[in-house]
Amino acid sequence: MKLIQQDKMPTTRNRERGMSLIELMISMLVLAIGLAAITILITTAIGTNNRNSKDTTSTMLAQMVIEEIAAQDPNSGVVNIPITDCAGNAFNINVTGGASPNGAGATLVTNTGSSSYGAIDQTQAVAAITAGYQMNYVDCSAAGGTKNTYDVRWNVMTINATNTRLITSSARLSNSSSGLLGGPLFNLPVNLRGIGGHTQ
Repeated sequence: MKLIQQDKMPTTRNRERGMSLIELMISMLVLAIGLAAITILITTAIGTNNRNSKDTTSTMLAQMVIEEIAAQDPNSGVVNIPITDCAGNAFNINVTGGASPNGAGATLVTNTGSSSYGAIDQTQAVAAITAGYQMNYVDCSAAGGTKNTYDVRWNVMTINATNTRLITSSARLSNSSSGLLGGPLFNLPVNLRGIGGHTQ
């Protein structure tokens, strides 16, 4: 009688074989790298969102100054516009213009070779700016939130004595770490220009 040879069936031990310790360690390493990358991504997104928020506030403050000055007719006789920040500090926005090319108020960058030509000179000390052309504006915050202080300065240049003024305004976050390059709150100053004309 001839016997038929059957294929060997896999043993129970081979069928239930799991992953080795090395495979487990490699998969844990891949998972850890992925989680670290996601954490860095989230942290960077939060920091960028924070900086964008400060830039937006700076832009709004610079724009507010320009609009307040531009809204006053040069012939109206108004010299100061009162404004109060969220901390209750009262400021006066001086609308009086000065002759070209220097104007009145915060110093402008007059070096034609500079990339900041025509903008507000941020190296000028606050104490050196004529009164009424600078304010340390404190913004509003949610209940219990941190209030930020912004260095806002402006220059008003008379183009035509009876009708037109060039208004240059700048704002930037002035908290202690905001001016440090690479600091967590580092923000470049926002510079805006506008024309205030005679109203009919």
